[in-house]
Amino acid sequence: MLKNLLLSASLILSAGDIVQAQNYFFASFDCRERAEPFYELPVEVITIDSSLLLSEVIEPLVLIDTIDGWKNWQYVENFSFGKNRGTIPMITALDALHPYFRDKVSELISICGEKGIELAIVETYRTHAKQDEYKVMGRGYTSSRAGKSKHQYGLAVDLVPVIDSVAVWNNVVLWKKVGTIGERLGLRWGGRWRKPYDPGHFEWTGGMTTSDLFSGSFPEVPNKDQQYPCLEEDLRRLTRYWKEWETSQSSFTRK
Repeated sequence: MLKNLLLSASLILSAGDIVQAQNYFFASFDCRERAEPFYELPVEVITIDSSLLLSEVIEPLVLIDTIDGWKNWQYVENFSFGKNRGTIPMITALDALHPYFRDKVSELISICGEKGIELAIVETYRTHAKQDEYKVMGRGYTSSRAGKSKHQYGLAVDLVPVIDSVAVWNNVVLWKKVGTIGERLGLRWGGRWRKPYDPGHFEWTGGMTTSDLFSGSFPEVPNKDQQYPCLEEDLRRLTRYWKEWETSQSSFTRK
């Protein structure tokens, strides 16, 4: 067949042309000439031991509302815990507290829970308007005017043990257990006070006075860089939220 093909070609081509045609027909086929450019580069195959691969942990995206977050703070009305605590609502959100103190309070509630003691949050941050209301209600509530309570700086909290969904205010033995746990966490317990005796009150100031706090200072936090790297930003946001609540609750005093 090949001979016939050459003979046919010779009828048209000259002798030199026939030699060139023969070289064309018998030329070796190089697949690289028609391959994609990608395959012109050497391909390196890497083998990876799958046991050395670590699964990537994707942290959940947490969005923080830095504008209206204060509106989400929980609060309760008067007589929520079986006591007259005035007409202005009480803020009960742990988020309203100084971050370091908030974590201590959370730890106190957790430890008490492990020991079978349920604690309810009565009040966290307290506005100036609310503090003034307590002051008017008498020394059985407070002897401190607005700006003089640690509550106004997110550094105090009021708690109460709850048994069968009922707040228990007068169980001295139970208060002693709760107060001791709080003191071990480095908190100051109002159960040690005489005037007024306030076993539900816990606070932390880091050695600072009320005058220091009133001037705008905050206590130094242990291991701040490791445990609270965003403390300054958190405190700025908290201060802004506190002002929003001050504005909101000041309207109660004008009614």
